Amino acid sequence: MNRIVQSSFPPESIIGLDALHERLIRALGNHVPPSVAALYATPRLSTQSEVQFLSAYAGQPIAYSDLSTQAAQRLAESLFERLRAIKQFAMSYASQASHDPAVLQMLHDASAEPALEAIYSVGGQPVLLFWDKAIPTRERRRTLAAPIIPVAAPLLVASSRWRWWLAALFLFLLLLGIIWWLWCPRSPLNRVEPPAVIIMPDVGIEPPVVSEPSVPVKAPEPVFDIKPEDLPIIDPEPEPEPLPEPLPEPVKVEPPKPPPPPPPPAPKPKPVVKPPVTISSAKNLCPEDRPAALAPEMIVVFDASGSMMININASRQEEQWAFSVMNRGALALQWLSPQDRQRLEQLLRQPTRMVTAQQATINVLQRLPSDVSTGLVVVDECPTARNLGRYAPSQRGQIINQLRGLSPRQGTPLADGILEAGRLADGVNKESTILLVSDGGESCGGDPCMVARNLARQKPHLKINVVDIGGTGAAACIAEATGGRVYPVSSIAEVSRGIDRAAQDALGPSTCKK
Repeated sequence: MNRIVQSSFPPESIIGLDALHERLIRALGNHVPPSVAALYATPRLSTQSEVQFLSAYAGQPIAYSDLSTQAAQRLAESLFERLRAIKQFAMSYASQASHDPAVLQMLHDASAEPALEAIYSVGGQPVLLFWDKAIPTRERRRTLAAPIIPVAAPLLVASSRWRWWLAALFLFLLLLGIIWWLWCPRSPLNRVEPPAVIIMPDVGIEPPVVSEPSVPVKAPEPVFDIKPEDLPIIDPEPEPEPLPEPLPEPVKVEPPKPPPPPPPPAPKPKPVVKPPVTISSAKNLCPEDRPAALAPEMIVVFDASGSMMININASRQEEQWAFSVMNRGALALQWLSPQDRQRLEQLLRQPTRMVTAQQATINVLQRLPSDVSTGLVVVDECPTARNLGRYAPSQRGQIINQLRGLSPRQGTPLADGILEAGRLADGVNKESTILLVSDGGESCGGDPCMVARNLARQKPHLKINVVDIGGTGAAACIAEATGGRVYPVSSIAEVSRGIDRAAQDALGPSTCKK
């Protein structure tokens, strides 16, 4: 099983969570595909308030809030497809006469819109840690709404295309009518009237006969019997049409000189090809210039052991003297001389190492870019460290409140703290920095150097930077094993400067918008 995350809940809200998950899986049974049954992660109660969530899918778990827009959309579509399968099974189950109302209510709760904090992507597959009613809370959780699928868009497109074709057909018929009116011979515009024809009638006049007498004789004039109706009709000569007035001679107009040709356009500058963003180069870019999946991350391992109550300006010898006095018990403190009592009070006075380191670490967290995820592991008591989980960029205020509420306790399980931080860090698909803030070494029997070497082999992009308060050098091997650095500090200014330098890979360029 792949471990997704370990989360903290109020103890009363997770009682019987594992049994509730088993009832859901038995209810689904073979009625849904295996991918639907694997939608919910398997809870495992590690303590009274800690729950580990496991999944059968392999791959790096990514919170829904850390996904890119396209990846989040694809994950939401697959997620609601499987939730709809559970809803359909609940409807068929409700139609059975022998159905169990409690099981039916559980199916309805499990198929409701999921809480955003419960949605993860494991190998590209949706995984839900829990459904909203499984872990009750007084605060209302933000849920992911089901995507809306548009239906009427194809009808609108078809209607607009039909109106366009009708308009095109009307314009084409109008163009054909104009062409016929201008050029067709039968058009009224082009019709020509035939010319008038005049017919002359035959009047029957024969030509005279000419003879050759010796003396010319005048021939008698013929007498014609012409009736008025036989006279030809002669049209009067038409009046000559007036000559058209001569047109004025055209004025010669010199054509305008063509404008000079425009100058050739300046050559376009070649586009600057940006180099591809890699895992190593993403830390040197701003959030808007790098993919969200390659944004670096920072896991804080904070030492809250008893030695952190000493004043920040105290030396190592003064720290050892103070603890030798306090280890004698309350009775021995009563027999201290006034000078020793005043010296002890000065060594326990503010600003302590704890308060100085808290404020400097909170200052770094507030200045992280908007796409950097964080995590917190507290080292304060043997035998194990406290893993307080991962925090998305939108949960920056929660990790700051957790860090501000710490107070010194006893031991320093440094090896287990590095191991838990390695579980929270990616270190394979993105740059991961473990920021270790401590004033000493391991005090619970672990081997932090060996743990760091194992993490370096498993996660090539993981680096551990150590802020060594007091300059003990006890944790130097942890940084060396992962290619990190050690920053020894012994004053308020040095602590702030050292934590800034140790978190530089996560802080990114100073010109970025935070």
